[in-house]
Formats: sequence, structure tokens, C-alpha cells
Amino acid sequence: MHLLDVQYDQVESTVTCWIKENDKCLSEKETYYPRIYVSGGMELKSLIATLPGVVEAGFEDKKIDLSALKERLISLKLRNQAAIYEIAGILEARGCMLYNIDLDPARQYMLEKNIFPMADLYADDRFSMDYEIPRLKVMELSVHAKKQRGIITMGEPVGSITLGETVLSGDEKEMITDLIDLMEKDDPDIITTNGGESFDIPYLYHRAELCGISLELGRAKKRVTKKERSYFSYGRILYKPEGHLLSGRLHFDRTSFVYREGGLSGLIDLARITGIPMQELSRQSPGSAVSAMQVNEAQRDGVLLPWKRNLAENWKTALELLVADRGALVIEPRVGLHENAVELDFASLFPNIMVNHNISPETVLCSCCRDSQKRVPFTGYNICEKQVGLIPRVLKPLIARRMAYKKRIAEFPDRAEEYEKKQNLLKWLLVTSFGYMGYNKARFGRIECHESITAYGREILLQTIDMAEEMGFDILHGIVDSLWVKGKDPQELCKRASERIGITLEHKGIFKWIVFLPNRSNGTGALNRYYGVMNNGKFKIRGIEMRRSDTPPLITGLQEDMIACLAHAENADGFYRAVPGMLGVLRKYSKKVLAGECRIDDMIFTTRISRGMGDYRQSNNNTAAMKQFQKEGIMIKPGQSIRYVITDHASKSYSKRVKIAELVDESTKYDRSKYYEHLLRAAESILLPFGYTKDVLDGVIRKNIQADLNKWKGGLFSEKAMVEN
Repeated sequence: MHLLDVQYDQVESTVTCWIKENDKCLSEKETYYPRIYVSGGMELKSLIATLPGVVEAGFEDKKIDLSALKERLISLKLRNQAAIYEIAGILEARGCMLYNIDLDPARQYMLEKNIFPMADLYADDRFSMDYEIPRLKVMELSVHAKKQRGIITMGEPVGSITLGETVLSGDEKEMITDLIDLMEKDDPDIITTNGGESFDIPYLYHRAELCGISLELGRAKKRVTKKERSYFSYGRILYKPEGHLLSGRLHFDRTSFVYREGGLSGLIDLARITGIPMQELSRQSPGSAVSAMQVNEAQRDGVLLPWKRNLAENWKTALELLVADRGALVIEPRVGLHENAVELDFASLFPNIMVNHNISPETVLCSCCRDSQKRVPFTGYNICEKQVGLIPRVLKPLIARRMAYKKRIAEFPDRAEEYEKKQNLLKWLLVTSFGYMGYNKARFGRIECHESITAYGREILLQTIDMAEEMGFDILHGIVDSLWVKGKDPQELCKRASERIGITLEHKGIFKWIVFLPNRSNGTGALNRYYGVMNNGKFKIRGIEMRRSDTPPLITGLQEDMIACLAHAENADGFYRAVPGMLGVLRKYSKKVLAGECRIDDMIFTTRISRGMGDYRQSNNNTAAMKQFQKEGIMIKPGQSIRYVITDHASKSYSKRVKIAELVDESTKYDRSKYYEHLLRAAESILLPFGYTKDVLDGVIRKNIQADLNKWKGGLFSEKAMVEN
């Protein structure tokens, strides 16, 4: 018997557990009242107990902070979530401190029962790596409107519905009725869709309602929706469409980040260790997942979660701020071509720093160890010597789990894909665990912890560089946790650094050659833009247009074909001999673009909108596309992506400047000169270290000239060094 899903119903004040037993899925329902905590004495308890929605009031000894001692608090069981926020508002106005207000009741229930998603209810350990999962029937659902091109709206009738291998077509009402029958007959445990959150599911429910049909895709007649929202994350505005969670059956949108990165096996593994029901987990970020693990650990320690937490930063002088707030170390790359470069990388550097050096909100600058011998480099912050912090206790098993899965990839090739998916999701959790430490609204974030981690990171990279130079290595580039060097015996360097620092320095491989690219604006080395081929023949490419999701297929194809010319370049000489072939690729693409012979579908840009329509001050391609959507009755929200073709870049008319992809057809004409300019910029990205600026490339293409590679000097091609073909 395995726990498939747990759902809380605030109307009925119940929790339903869906249990998978062989080929059956059973439901068990029980009354459940979520619990919150309030600071106050006997008089306040007696008063609160009389409020509507309070089922039970008592006292419990709990911690209100990671470093605090237990104290007596009022414990309340409330009828439902609505009562929680109503009573919380009343008590907050009276100056009360409140705890566990926004802890999800379903997760609270599982913590109390010590169960978790996909648990074997007879006996199971959430951190086990060799667990059994039940037989799950997975079926893909897709819905297509009758209208095939243009903007598809909810008003368009259904053209076809596909469930698994079965395709339904014909009369709309009959299709939806047949789908209901098919669902009942095949009884899938999991339904997957491709973008179903944003269209298929809401569209199907809407069309069923218009046909007078009561549609339910779950096993029970209860559908949970999550509100759409735009949010800011790591420097980008993201958009999350309205969520559609089924009851007794799981719905996963394959375009969601967690499902895309981890697949079903990774999602199950993550649900087990985080305790988040799988449908909700598939719609959350890795940061939310690692935060959930921190919350679980704190709750098991008897630590409560304050409501509306907003921890202020400790006061610092200007000098203290200058020393502390410096981020990670970066060694500017040497622009140009380098042979036999070695890439080295610290395994999960920041998470390992947190574990090895006991970095946690209650351990950094703790009051119990003012004279601690453990001091953060540069800042001198003291670290607790008496207790292991919450964050290290959460991260240590995650690091070990990821390393074990990475080891299994090589040991069990028949299950390599499964283990790769699992370790990949764990990697994202470890990456975001660092970012959350500097977020003042994170459950257990603290800026001094963030500063301590980066300080240790700088110290570690500096120590490694010193060690490498002592061994005769030449440093080409360094950024945060990675180094590119040239020298003999990199394995010995990795061994010495790992032993000295206590974190594994991995030898990622040797490049036959690698090109570090410059910033276009000032010519200095760009921090994360390079391409090269390793000794195993694999290309590694970072930061150029073909790596970006907004790049049109035309530009991606150009760069792929240009770099493919370098496939047989074994060294610098081979690289230079391949450059004429790369220019030939550019010439071929340019000729096609200028002749207007490109497929219109290859010219589509994809852009994520960062603000609302009224927030843009200047007219550009984005605003032109948004106005076209607005004309069609569709409002684009921040974080959503739009797709368009540039039709007349110089035009001030939004309808002429671009055409959104939904309205593009074979008669659409693209702006030849603008796309030619984009081709030149894309080629410049690859060849700029060798003097091929956009203007030089334009001369190569338009005047049919090419540089004589034998006359190349000092990394630049001069106009005089060019000869007619």
C-alpha cells in the first residue's frame, strides 16, 4: 500500500488519503483540524477559546526561534483555513505573535502522522534510496481546437481529444462524453499534459460546461485550482498559470520546471524527501522544495514558524559593509583561443561550505560562542561550536544522496537515465539553498549567513589558485566554484586541493581548445561566455545565442553549423584552418536571408515579458506584439512568453513592426535587413576574439572577401590582411 496523494478540504474539514494498492486506488477520509500557536497567557486562552471556528484550545511548550528555549504558547485547533486567517487577523491587531499560520494543512497532517507521498504505509524510510513504488498507469492527455491556426480562444469548439493511444473526434459533446467513459474504463493514476495548465485543462472544462456536461478528470468530483501569478526569481519575472489539481488522480504538466528537469522518477524521489504532495510539488520551485525540508526539520525539533517573518539585517558600518557584501570571487578570463585547458569544479561548493562550516541562522554570530575559534574569513563572524545548525542538518543528507546517485549512473547503466533525473533535481535544490540564505523573507534566511558562505567561497578559490600556481599551472579563468587552468597533472592538483579544503575538486575534463569570449562593450573577458571541444569530442558551449531560449531557429542553426565546422579541429592550427568554412556558413545563411528564402517559422523570436503593458515607457518589439494580442482580446501578464516575427523594424506602427506567431502564415514577410544584422551579431559572438567584428563580417559577406589566415597577427585581422576570394 502506497500513499498516492493527500488532499485537505477546508469546507468539510477533512483530509483524504488516496492509497494505491495493487491495481486499485482507495480513499480514506478523516476529520482534521489544522493547528496554530499564539503567544499569550491563561486569560487570552480563555478569550480565544470562545471565538467562532476554534475547536480546541490548550497550552504546549514550543520554540519560537532556532536558538530559543522552549516556552509555553497557546495551541489552537481551528475548523478550517478560513478560520485560521480570520482569527490570525484579530489576534495580530491585539499585538499577539502567531506561528504556523501558513503551514499547509495537508503537510501538517503528514508531519503529525509521520507519512510522506509515495510512502509504503507498512514500513518505509523517506531517505531510503532503494524504495519500491507501486505500478502507476500514466496516460497523456491533449486537446485540439477545430481552428488550427491563429489565436485559439476558449470560444473555439473542440476538434479532437487524445488520451493515451485513443483519439476522439467528431461531435464536441460526444467527444467529451466519450472521454469521461474512457477515463472510467482505463482509470489512469497519472495524467500528463504538454502545457495543459495554461490551455488544455481549463479549455476542456469550459467547453464541457458550455455543452451542459459535468466533467471531472479526477477520481472524485473535486477539482482544486491555484491562482495564476507573476513573480520575481533570480533576476527574472516569471509567470505561473492557474493550477489544476485533480482529486484521486495526479495531473502533471510536462512543461513545469520540476517535471521537465526530473521526470516522474525525480518527482517521486523529491516528494518523498520533501513531504510535499506530488501535484503541488510539480508546480513549485526548487527553492520552495528545499524550504519545505527546512520547515520539516524545524517542526520535528519543536520550532514554530513565525507569521510574516521579515528579519532585519544586523547594523553595519560602511567599512563592515564593504568587507562583508562582496559576493563570490571571479578571475577575469583571458580572451581568445587556448589549447589543452583543464576545467576544474568544486562539487556543490556552497552547500558543502554550509555543512562543513556549520552555517545556519542560529549558528552565525551566535550569542553562546562569542569567543569561538571558528571564524568566517574576511568578516570575522563567530560560528557556534556547541550545536549543529538546522541548515547543515538538512543539506548534509541531500549532498550525500546526490553523490550516491551520481555514482550509480556509472554503476548501473540500465538505470542511468533514472538516476540522472534524480540527481539533477537534487542539484537544483542545493543550488537554490544558497540563494535562499540571502532572501530576507525566506523561512530560515539570514544575510550574514549569505555573506559567510561567499567569504568562505572566496577563500577556497584563492587557496586553490595559490596551490595551482605553486604547482606550475597557468590560471585562465575562475568563477565562483570553477577554474580553467593549463599545466601538467591536474589530477594531482584535484587530490591536493580536495584534501586541504575538505571539499572534492573534480576534474571535469581537458579541452583540445577553448575560446573565451569578450564583452562587446569594452572587450574585457565575459564571465560565462565560451565554447570549446573536449578530448572526448564533445562541445561545451555557454552564453552565446544558441544557448538562449529566445533565439530564433535561424540564428541557432547558423551558430550550430558554424561550430560544426570546428568538429575536426584538434588544436589551434586546426581551428584557424576551419575559420574560412565558418565564414562560408555565414555567407550561405546571409544569402538566403537577403533573398527572402527563409521559412517564416525559423524567424520567430520568443521573449518573456517583464512588466505590464502600461509599465513600458518606450515602444519596442515587445510592446508592438503585446498590442497585437490586446487587439485580439488577450492581455499578456508579466512573466508570460510571447512569440513574434520582425516584419519592419523601422516602422512606428505596432501592426507593421512585428507579427505575433499566432497570426503568422506563409504570406508573412520578414525584415531581411534586420535578420541579416542578427546573423552578423551571432557570427560576431563566435569570432570576435579574432578581429571579426560585425562591420568586418559585413565586409566579408557583401564584398566577398575573406581574411588571409596566414597573415593573422596579434589576435586581430586588419583590413590590409584581407584578400579577394
